[in-house]
Amino acid sequence: MSTTPTSAAAAQQALGRAVGLSAFVYGYPLTETYRTCRLQTQPQAQRRVGASAGSDVRAPLNTLHHSPRPSTDEDRDVVTPANDLLYSMAWIHLADGPRVLTVPSSAAHAGRYFVLALYDAYTENFENLGPRNCAPGGEQVVLVGPGGQVPEALRALRVVQCPTNLVWLIGRILVGDEPDWPAARALQADIALAAAPGTPDGPRPAAVEQWVGEPVDAMAAVLDNGEEAAQVAPRFFTNCCHALAEAPGRVEDKGLLAWFAQGGLVPGPAFAWDNLDEDLRAGLAEGFAQGVELVASMGRNRPARPWVMASATGRYGSQYLGRARTAYIGLGALATDEAIYAAGHVDAEKAPLDGRRGYTLRFDAGDLPPVDAFWSVTLYAADRFLHPNPLRRHAIGDRTPGLAYEADGSLVIDISNAQPARQSNWLPAPAGGFYLILRMYHPREGVRSWRIPALQPVKG
Repeated sequence: MSTTPTSAAAAQQALGRAVGLSAFVYGYPLTETYRTCRLQTQPQAQRRVGASAGSDVRAPLNTLHHSPRPSTDEDRDVVTPANDLLYSMAWIHLADGPRVLTVPSSAAHAGRYFVLALYDAYTENFENLGPRNCAPGGEQVVLVGPGGQVPEALRALRVVQCPTNLVWLIGRILVGDEPDWPAARALQADIALAAAPGTPDGPRPAAVEQWVGEPVDAMAAVLDNGEEAAQVAPRFFTNCCHALAEAPGRVEDKGLLAWFAQGGLVPGPAFAWDNLDEDLRAGLAEGFAQGVELVASMGRNRPARPWVMASATGRYGSQYLGRARTAYIGLGALATDEAIYAAGHVDAEKAPLDGRRGYTLRFDAGDLPPVDAFWSVTLYAADRFLHPNPLRRHAIGDRTPGLAYEADGSLVIDISNAQPARQSNWLPAPAGGFYLILRMYHPREGVRSWRIPALQPVKG
């Protein structure tokens, strides 16, 4: 049976559509990693001044940067930042050789919570270093990339084999209000990152250096900036193929990469979108658009619940869709043995949260979030960033000073755009849509059976 040109073109387009959808879901977290690395390591990047001076997490490759204050609404490099932590970050490239990471002494800092989280190029939180698994007096750890060798002089140290050569270090240090900042900064100062003997300082990864277009989130470009998917798709797939050449993924994923290649998406720095068949390109662009919508709409077809506790973050295995969704709403999420996240998008009546209504969140006496470290509720505007407000308060948790408890010992948090009579427990919201993230660090056993109280709308 002969194939007409029309049906052949339709088949090519269908192939591109199928490959484009699966390649977007698989490759979005990877591409976000390289995009963020590009953004935060650009030599010409201008640091912000004024009220946000020093808050940037931008620094050269293989260099630690310590943010000296908690994130605010002015910080917009990474979505859904926590507001009760000081971040210490570094982009580490192990292709040129190992690096030595110094983990601070927990004993020297009065047991202050901290964790040095390590992420591979696919956003997998493959290791967390801190008081729970490091010596109380601190220790040095050797980071080695795939196929890397540990120098003889360092073989007595702990070795962490990293799944990809590009590693994102995100250090989180618990911090209170401004008087507590110096003590938290002292812990930051004890974190160190150095090249192993014989390791040179090489260039940034080729996929970072050769990034196509501005370092803008592909999903945000379509959903927030209004770009046509057909315009964004060529940039996304080009950057994805460049990244796949440097981080080809797990052995278990080789079949997927072979499937992508059948649709023209072949890893390598020589990938050229314009060299693909026109009908194939059209299908890939359609698959890209479908992938964006799929990741953005995850959860919409499920019954609305006041809180949704993340079942798996940080370590995903083959849960590609969940990994992509987490990269979109919370890039750099911790594994669930370190922290559990719960998202609140609707109230007790299953209506979307809106600051013009006003709500109360009530924790009964003796029924606060079950954690061994700390917990907090953080408010985000619809754009996934912290909301500017007159109190400059973005979160309330177990360390918020001045909280007023009810006579029966319960804790009531007031959430609204309008200022309530009592400001001590007020979490300011925008005059429109918002959502909440409850973070629980070092969650206790049985946390998943604990019921988070629903937000009750303020009547009248």
